Amino acid sequence: MIHRPWTGWVCLIAALLPLSAASAQTIPTDEPLALVTRFETARRDFDPVMLAATLSSDFVEISPRGEVDPRDKVLGFYDPAHKSPVPRMESDEPTVRLVSDIALMTRRLSIILPGAGGKRSVRVLYVAHREKAGWKLVSAQYTPIPPEPTK
Repeated sequence: MIHRPWTGWVCLIAALLPLSAASAQTIPTDEPLALVTRFETARRDFDPVMLAATLSSDFVEISPRGEVDPRDKVLGFYDPAHKSPVPRMESDEPTVRLVSDIALMTRRLSIILPGAGGKRSVRVLYVAHREKAGWKLVSAQYTPIPPEPTK
């Protein structure tokens, strides 16, 4: 049997999603959303200390290509030795849903391409858990958004 430490989180999330609106809150900003902002800033700046501080020990990321990347691989990708110029990025359309000590958040992230390249966007689902030391990300999944058709 293959051990997948993140499967417990996936099952928990699947169980929580059908909960009614009465048991979940939609809020515009909160500590979990600030956590996501710190995470994205750390990724942009290739800041391994800040990045590590935002991630739970069992963090798992699903890349836009569908690759499953555990915490160590994510931290290795953002090693400052790999840093290169980053195109301008925009983040908008945040949502936060709290269910007990779990936060489900989404955001649209867009990379602004130079010249007439336009932009490429992904929708990100972040899952955070409130631990004794505060909120930590346990998962992030990036889903590409197809470009708008040209007119």
